[in-house]
Amino acid sequence: MNIIIEDGIIVSEEIIHRGSVVIEDNRIIDVGPSEEIRRKYSASGYVKIDARDKIVSPGFINAHTHIAMTLLRGYADDLHLQEWLEKWIWPYEAKMTDRDIELGALLGSVESLLNGVTTVCSMYHYHKEHNEASASLQVGLRMVMGVAMFSWDVEGSIKNVEDALNRWHGREGLVKVSLSPHAPYTVSPELWVEAERIRREADERLGSKGSVVITTHILEDWREPEIVKNQFKVDIPSGSIYLYLDKLGVLSPSFTAAHSIHMNEVDYEVASRRGVKIVHNPVANLKLGMGVANVPKMHEYGMTVGLGTDGPASNNTLDLIETMKYASLLPKGLYRDPTLLNAKKVFEMATVDGAKTLGYGDLGLIKPGYLADIIIIDRKRVNLTPLYDVYSHTVYAMRASDVHTVIVNGDLVVEDRAVKGVDVLDLMRRVEKRAFEIREGLETSG
Repeated sequence: MNIIIEDGIIVSEEIIHRGSVVIEDNRIIDVGPSEEIRRKYSASGYVKIDARDKIVSPGFINAHTHIAMTLLRGYADDLHLQEWLEKWIWPYEAKMTDRDIELGALLGSVESLLNGVTTVCSMYHYHKEHNEASASLQVGLRMVMGVAMFSWDVEGSIKNVEDALNRWHGREGLVKVSLSPHAPYTVSPELWVEAERIRREADERLGSKGSVVITTHILEDWREPEIVKNQFKVDIPSGSIYLYLDKLGVLSPSFTAAHSIHMNEVDYEVASRRGVKIVHNPVANLKLGMGVANVPKMHEYGMTVGLGTDGPASNNTLDLIETMKYASLLPKGLYRDPTLLNAKKVFEMATVDGAKTLGYGDLGLIKPGYLADIIIIDRKRVNLTPLYDVYSHTVYAMRASDVHTVIVNGDLVVEDRAVKGVDVLDLMRRVEKRAFEIREGLETSG
């Protein structure tokens, strides 16, 4: 589809008032003042979108989540992390089928699009035909599908990763597959090494369809170094998980770590030197009582940091707009400095920096040559009036309901808040029915 978005406030490398964006196929080919664009392009052959009184922004990137867990939204709250995982989440997930994962991910994909998110990186259990990627493709959401790897099933983990790479990586120009060793406390040293070997080989073989990265959880729990030491009988030098992983040879610019709340000085030095990317999940981290990552310090070390909601069982939404506000406000309050993580920087974390965490060099900006993932925000709302600064509005005042139109990969997937090709009410009914069936089955078997 060829599209011209006309007469909006364009959030490009600079703000263009009354600007236009030209899209051909799945790429942005031009951006500029509307008068200039009209002189260069005739109306024929383009679908025109009137963006007067609207903000035209890069789509948001949710760089760490588990979207299939919509089925568990509100199921287990106000618990410590290990109890939450071991006594509640993992037993529930053991009852979920491949169709359940696809169903939950479909609801999560719809929720993401309606929140202005055009790309998600979602780590979950893999099934060949019905999974998070198969769900996201139904609504045109861009997906980095993280295939979970665990040491209690080494052979299965490796087979799943290899199958997913061959079957799904590059699918419809929307799907990438990432290797997702779950965490240092669930993944042995040997499996970490094997995961990085597979990643390098896959990147050489399949990189033309999109770079292959590792996505994982690191230092969500302050006890992690001790847990890993006891679990695998290994040395954690300087109490640093990152140094431990570095000695295994698995850290690189293609390594993306969610959380990283409890880094020590050695962790910062090693992670920054190796080019590791971080995904900050402030809302879920607060809800689980895990603490707050020191993002200003990460930036001081020159690290790239994206934003994630984490899963809807630990947040309990997929609202990255809410996450942006938390990300900006938390360090201001903690360190008594209102200049930290200003609105423009947090906006970048939700767009271009998030793209970098997932191995994209052509996503997250409205710029010629970049992938056409764009959202259009209705600014004629009481909460967005008056407008002085676009970044301030987006981070501090905007709500998900202000998202009007969503374009992913050059395709119009949401128009006037209607997700194309989905009966949302029927989907909600199906999710609710299945969620309670699973819960009842747990209660009966327990």
